[in-house]
Amino acid sequence: MRVKQEWSHPVAAIEKFETSADVAAEAARSAIAVLQQAIETFGDARWVLAGGSSPMSAYKIIVAEYADALDWSKVTAVIGDERAVGVDSPDSNWGQVTPLLFGTPQTSTVTGIRPVTELGAETAAIRYNDDLQALVADGDTAPRFDLVWLGVGEDGHTLSLFPGHPEFNEDDEALVVPIHNSPKPPPNRITLTVKALTNSRHAVIFATGAGKKDALALAVSEKKLPIARVSAALDAAGADVRWLFDAAAAS
Repeated sequence: MRVKQEWSHPVAAIEKFETSADVAAEAARSAIAVLQQAIETFGDARWVLAGGSSPMSAYKIIVAEYADALDWSKVTAVIGDERAVGVDSPDSNWGQVTPLLFGTPQTSTVTGIRPVTELGAETAAIRYNDDLQALVADGDTAPRFDLVWLGVGEDGHTLSLFPGHPEFNEDDEALVVPIHNSPKPPPNRITLTVKALTNSRHAVIFATGAGKKDALALAVSEKKLPIARVSAALDAAGADVRWLFDAAAAS
């Protein structure tokens, strides 16, 4: 159940829900609507997936309630960030998300572009950058992404872009970069850059649970934090940006 919106944000629509389950339900519902609209407009849909407990709950709803809602063969999925581990590792975002999301006969037809992170962060970033560069249309500088799902950390990080980290450079010209010595384990990762999201159409930022209650305040007050920079870049690109909070995160 959605409750009254309590905040304003210069670059996003911020919506508060009673529970994390309500957040997941809205994320699932809106994802199907956005992807269907993209298929009708462009002939295909492109989705940047996220790991984390809130997106995982939404994926479960999608496969349970919406598996027949789309022609999934027209959907291309990429991952926003990934750890430099094999796909069978419990630390792998791709390994956690895709068996669930693509695990039905209908959704198994999605085109998934997986980073080869088992080869290490440097090689994986180069190859994934090339994979995403192939999605860039003539005259554009970034792929058209119809839907971007993002989490936000208590410190204001998003994707694997961490505040104060020497490899966080919002002006990076690459679409994908390696991250070393991450403040959260495992230390080696790859991540989409700010630039990679500058041709996105819709974005959902999840923030659920009491541990995220400072995330919104940080995003508004600390303009240089990764989540604030990414949200601002999405807004500048003309994307519809929504923050979905539950009551615990907003308390």
